[in-house]
Amino acid sequence: MFTVSLKRRGSPILKRGSSKAPKKTPLESYKLKLKEYALLMEYKGLKGKVESGVYVIPAFDTLLRWHGVVFIHDAGEYISGSFKFVVHLPETYPSEGLPRVQFETKIFHPMIHSSSGELDIKPAKFWEKRDPTKGYMDKLLRYVKEIFFFHEKYWKKESKGVAGFKLCANPTAARMYIKDHQRYRLKCQESVKESLHALRPESDEHSSLRFGAFMDDHEVVKEKIIRSEKGSGESYLQWFSPGVNGKNFTC
Repeated sequence: MFTVSLKRRGSPILKRGSSKAPKKTPLESYKLKLKEYALLMEYKGLKGKVESGVYVIPAFDTLLRWHGVVFIHDAGEYISGSFKFVVHLPETYPSEGLPRVQFETKIFHPMIHSSSGELDIKPAKFWEKRDPTKGYMDKLLRYVKEIFFFHEKYWKKESKGVAGFKLCANPTAARMYIKDHQRYRLKCQESVKESLHALRPESDEHSSLRFGAFMDDHEVVKEKIIRSEKGSGESYLQWFSPGVNGKNFTC
């Protein structure tokens, strides 16, 4: 069993050959601080707004990169999957530009590019009526989970006929979803198995979202959550849903 660790582990290690960023003017530094403050406030405001099973935390070295994971406990082709991803925010966020969501493992999915792992967020269109002073990370993260359950509503109408599948990020997955759904499910479960392997503690030591071995102290927290669940309409047991091959993952 593994648990998610959200603690900062010190300053990030600079890669060999990297150089320091050019010195900013006082005005540029002031604008950067305002940007960081706005992002921190948005991150704090996500509590209670994000779909269950989705967790994110900013990177060690920049608030323009967020590490996340989405747990699929409920149903569907990707059941038991735990998919890690990275959100890259443009410096002009939220007024201009679009974030990029990139998954860290290969996922066979009509809306995820097979080569880069990047999610196609354009069909969501939640930024079209955006307020240039307000962020929309809650909507983005909701979309990240939704595509594992109801993705066809974003691409199926536009993909009438074989030629239409080319509109999808992964035309092969879209075609298989329609033509051979049983085979599609098998491919999805291959993605699930790969996602669980990527949760190993040694998988990404520089990520701000890491997994560690389950310890006795975690069992105490688990029991408290179970006891607090009595009389509540929210099921916290979903945090401890079993993974594949008898291996459990917790968050």
